Amino acid sequence: MAAASRPRTRLAKDDRRAQLLGAAERAFLRGGYHGTHVDDVIREAGIARGTFYLHFESKHAIFSALVDRMLGIFLEARPTGPEPEVRTAADAEALLSLSTRTVLSTFRAHRGLCRLLLEEAVGADKGFAARLDAHEREWHARVAATRREFVERGIARPDLDCDVHAEMVIGLMERLTRRYLLPDPEPDLEALVRAVVAFEMRGIRG
Repeated sequence: MAAASRPRTRLAKDDRRAQLLGAAERAFLRGGYHGTHVDDVIREAGIARGTFYLHFESKHAIFSALVDRMLGIFLEARPTGPEPEVRTAADAEALLSLSTRTVLSTFRAHRGLCRLLLEEAVGADKGFAARLDAHEREWHARVAATRREFVERGIARPDLDCDVHAEMVIGLMERLTRRYLLPDPEPDLEALVRAVVAFEMRGIRG
């Protein structure tokens, strides 16, 4: 007598969506955007085809949701506790250390999504590049605003080009992420934080 098939687990809508996104992340990491199909996600999630289409209308839609998830995680990442008040160069260095540590640890914790953003989303195009560009502009605005505050408080040199400095910091963070945070070996996050902050402070102080 054949064994009875296992009943499918009924999940709440949000839980099922989260399950599908996790399965899609694993499938896209294996096959890339162009090499992955809806069937791959369905097999990875262990669900019926109809269940997938209750939540997402296409491969593009679920990949888009993964892009949105990572951008949301990054933009909502904030250091725990209140930010230190910035009055001196030492205060500025403490603030930069705190924010840099938060960013790098967030990227490391979500390196699968981060890899999809950096290696698949731009190449896949279909609106993803524009979304990433909008996100980068928001990040740039935040970084530049902090530098302007440093200038206003006499912490940074008065001739600091805050927009150029922000662009350099963003480029640096992306390169470090690709080189140290995406591979398997556990990085020395504190060493990376010290290196980034030392670089930033030299540019800020002159």
